[in-house]
Amino acid sequence: MNLSQLYYFQKLAEIQHYSTAAKELHISQPALSSAISSLESELYVPLFQKCGRNVKLTDYGKEFYSYVTKSLRYIEQGSAIMQEYSNHISGTISIGCIPTLLNDYLPGIIHDYQEKYESSNFEVFHGMSKDVVEGVLSKKYDIGICSKIDDIPDLVFVPISYQEIITICRDDDKSIIGDSIPISYLKGRDDIITYRTNIQIGKTISSVLKKNNIDATQKYDDEISIAGIISKFGGFGVCANTSFLDQFNNIRRLHISDLPLSTRLIYMCYNKTALHPSIVESFMNFIVINKLNLPE
Repeated sequence: MNLSQLYYFQKLAEIQHYSTAAKELHISQPALSSAISSLESELYVPLFQKCGRNVKLTDYGKEFYSYVTKSLRYIEQGSAIMQEYSNHISGTISIGCIPTLLNDYLPGIIHDYQEKYESSNFEVFHGMSKDVVEGVLSKKYDIGICSKIDDIPDLVFVPISYQEIITICRDDDKSIIGDSIPISYLKGRDDIITYRTNIQIGKTISSVLKKNNIDATQKYDDEISIAGIISKFGGFGVCANTSFLDQFNNIRRLHISDLPLSTRLIYMCYNKTALHPSIVESFMNFIVINKLNLPE
């Protein structure tokens, strides 16, 4: 048994088609078939069974796949650590990220990482958390920076930052003295707007409002839409405190005194079934070690 056989086995297990897997491995189909047959002979168990024109893992193959995936991941992690010791690491990292972190947070991390590893390159895509998660799940992205979405067993979510949930109003609203209010101040009002509940942050804030018997009359997709309504017509918005609000010069930001800062956490997510290149492992470690920004 050798390392190439394990890589070949993992690729075929994921693709479930000999010719397609061989093409992605840049080897001939007979070479792949020979490697898998040799592996099965050495293990004395069948790893694959035919399923029409495709193949699928046997029960033995499924169990072996879990061990192989973990082993190859450890090898990659070890390789990344060794390369970090010599500051010699290169490659391209594909990241899916929610838009509100593209103005300062993520660019700052990328800049600092590239100062250490000049040969590193990045491809950055933006979308709602649901889209980012789907991209990581399908292995389109190496890493996602987004909200946590539950019940996706193949993904790991690591908290790395937060966005404070605040209330906004027009700066000519004289009904509030100071820069903070309790959440109960919003109870009974008919001019509250926030996010739609079909996005993750909307679900989070909807839960908070519901627990406090507060109703939002209008719902939108982002801070720009929420602040735009408040800026023109008044009322109160409940949203994340992001750079998107900076463009409104007549908006006042109010802390919600009894709402924990941890209400809106930002996560780095990755697919635990994917075999990440050394540079991806290195970048994820860099974020966890150097760039965590979590509330105390």
